[in-house]
Amino acid sequence: MATTSEDVWRLLAELTAAQKETDRQLKEVSQQQKETELLLKEVSQQQKENAQQQKETDKQLKELGQQIGGLGAKFGSFTEGLALPSMETILRQRFGMEVISPSVRVSKEGQ
Repeated sequence: MATTSEDVWRLLAELTAAQKETDRQLKEVSQQQKETELLLKEVSQQQKENAQQQKETDKQLKELGQQIGGLGAKFGSFTEGLALPSMETILRQRFGMEVISPSVRVSKEGQ
């Protein structure tokens, strides 16, 4: 079977159409690649922002822990202040103590 000029022209037309379709697909892939790169940049930016927010949250939690610890100490001092007058009376009347000081610590022979 001999190839005619019509066959060559038909094949050339098919090849041209296939080339146009390939070019269209390449443009589509290129556009999708650009969109993917943009999404990756956005995700990277969000990760940076999340890391910064995490650092700030950690800092706030640390400060809150310190504040809670300070409140505990103040509450303990407040409670001691409420109990001390009653304790002084009991210690003087029942145990005959003459010197009472809440901040003095005494040890005798390791006890």
